[in-house]
Amino acid sequence: MAIAGTKLRTGDLKLRLFFLFLLFGAVVDGIGFASYKANEIWKIHGYLLAFYLVYEAFFFLWIASFNFELGIRTRIRNSIGVVFILLFLTKFYFDFFEGNILYSSIIQMFILIVISFILGFSLLRMAEQRDDILSYPWFWILAGIFLYSFGTFFIDALLYSQIIDRIWYTRNIINIIQYGFFVVGLLLLPRSPRA
Repeated sequence: MAIAGTKLRTGDLKLRLFFLFLLFGAVVDGIGFASYKANEIWKIHGYLLAFYLVYEAFFFLWIASFNFELGIRTRIRNSIGVVFILLFLTKFYFDFFEGNILYSSIIQMFILIVISFILGFSLLRMAEQRDDILSYPWFWILAGIFLYSFGTFFIDALLYSQIIDRIWYTRNIINIIQYGFFVVGLLLLPRSPRA
């Protein structure tokens, strides 16, 4: 977040929304950690997490479709955006009214799968268009998001199973690697001018 913050002055909309994504995630994780340490369930964390998951999905959809032509990009964002809205409404119904976390977990897994496919195509398109892909900052950031989405949907699908405690550490490893990719991408972004 600190690296992204130093680049905000000259950053474009992608960077600003990415920074908001990082900040929002840090707040939600911090509240979750605090409630875990207090050995309590804080309702505010559940509501913030639900809102964060919506922001995450739509931000990932928006940034993943950035490499496509305008017409295709608009169709992807609109059609999948409508599907995501319906899925989230269903997820919230199961989470907050039915208490059926299995269906909620399946919906979250499906969203991550869709994002993974779009990001995969986006990264392939980027590789076709750029000769300097390893020095392109957004390649690293998108690759980090792809790694997270693809690597964690299996784990998220098992969130409420009996084996989750034995495999949860792999999700943490994937997150650490993802943030490593983010750092590389952010370091490759141009520096903001000194004031």
